[in-house]
Amino acid sequence: MSGERELTAKGLATRERIVEYAAAVTRERGAANTRMECVRVAANVSNSQLFHYFPQGKAEMMVAVARYEARTILADQESRLRATRTWRAWDEWSEALYAHYEENGTRCGLAALLGQLDQDAPEVRDVLAGLLEAWERVVADGIRAMQSARKIDPGLDADTMAGTIVTGVIGGIVMMTVTGSTSRLRTTLRASIATLRGAARQ
Repeated sequence: MSGERELTAKGLATRERIVEYAAAVTRERGAANTRMECVRVAANVSNSQLFHYFPQGKAEMMVAVARYEARTILADQESRLRATRTWRAWDEWSEALYAHYEENGTRCGLAALLGQLDQDAPEVRDVLAGLLEAWERVVADGIRAMQSARKIDPGLDADTMAGTIVTGVIGGIVMMTVTGSTSRLRTTLRASIATLRGAARQ
């Protein structure tokens, strides 16, 4: 959609900086209220620069924002779940995830990403679907690490359990965007850890 492959290293850096500011504006204002002019001012670039990197306008920029948010969320989860070979690590992952959304509320990357979904944005849906699939794989890998460490019954289906956990997290975030409360997310995370502990190898 964009001409990223044709950009110089400096051009790529400038484009990425614009995307970072666009993501921040989107988290603050919501996708519907994000305007190209707001991003231009925030990123301190000219109109010609903005449309050089995003010639198709806001729609193209928002797809770039979706990809940026998805990369950021996944990188954070990968770094946290890579060490989940102990129950303490799982508890720390759960608490860190809850604390992040408790602190940021609806001004978080995932809420902003969910807020971009509509029938006219199939590319954004694809980005979100890819994020959720990758997130499930990372959680499943963490569960398998516990199984290899003989701390969870090897008979547990890691992929199914990972899908349940990620679905619960997303449901908690959706409830947060509707109610403004993270209580469901906390309940879901605690229930997920309890279920994993229930599958502990005896």
